[in-house]
This record gives sequence, structure tokens and C-alpha cells, in this order.
Amino acid sequence: MIIFITGGVRSGKSGLAEELAMQQTYKDGRLVYIACGRRTDSEMDARIGHHQERRARSGATWITVEQSVDLGQIHTTASDILLIDCVTTLLAGEFFREDKPSCGADERVVRDLLALAGRVRAVILVSNELSFEPMSGSMTVQYAKKLGLIHQRLVQECEIAILVEHGIPVVKKGRISCVEL
Repeated sequence: MIIFITGGVRSGKSGLAEELAMQQTYKDGRLVYIACGRRTDSEMDARIGHHQERRARSGATWITVEQSVDLGQIHTTASDILLIDCVTTLLAGEFFREDKPSCGADERVVRDLLALAGRVRAVILVSNELSFEPMSGSMTVQYAKKLGLIHQRLVQECEIAILVEHGIPVVKKGRISCVEL
């Protein structure tokens, strides 16, 4: 199962994703949080700390994997529930890596995410919606276009697609049970 969650910055996407991941867990399954962002500055450190604290308060046992590229190489088991936060930073990691060209970044991201989904019980993908933001500069526009293509491909494959606006989940595809943010 693939659940895709998108929305604006600080819209409540990650909190919703964590709730949905905990709902999917069975007694033999692991909750695996795959953090794709890199610690780059004090703002990112604060955001990472906030996410870590929220998971610690959740009462669930989370395994955290910090990996910004090559997610297909992560060791998983068939009963795992993966929460990948987020596709936006994953694309940035792939887009700006020095050992592989940026021209294939979107294909690598989709390939790795779908490969993971085929090996586990469920994957919950969090991403940022950039299509409403003004874009300038050719690299930014190219990045946003690649992200949009990734979103379209993932939504085609997912069972549930959710847009979070102002903390309110709007189900665009599939059905979810009532979840409190």
C-alpha cells in the first residue's frame, strides 16, 4: 500500500503521516521513519528536533533511518511500515548529488520509492506542494517540474492521496478513517 500526502510547508502533513503509519502497524511490524533531509543549518536542526520530539511523544517505537539518496538500498522486512519524509528533500538529494547526473533524478526517486513499496506492508510518502509557489530561475523551475512529475507518477500508483491544507486532510484519492491531527 502506498499513501501519498502533500501540502504546503507546515500544513500538518508529517503529523498526519505519523498517525496513519501508527494505524497501519501490526504487532510484528516495525515503524520505520526515513528522514531524507540533511542537517544544513539551525532552522533545519530545529525542524528535525521537532519531528523527533513528536515521534518520541507518540508512544510508538520508531526506527529512524537518515538517508538522503538511494532509498532502494535501505534494508526492510515485509511487515514494515515506512514513513518517508520527504519526497521534496529526497529529490533535492538526488538532484544535487555529485556522483550521478541530475537529469535522471526523478526516475531514480520514483524507482526507489516503488521498489520499497513492493517490499513492505505500507509506504507513507510525505511531500511539499510547490505548484502554488512562484518560481524563478531555470534550476528552480526544472526542480519543480521534476517534483510535479514525481507526484503524478506516485499518485497513479498509490491507493490513497491526501492534500493537507491548514491542518485539514483533503482526500483526493481513496479513503481514510477519521484521523486527528
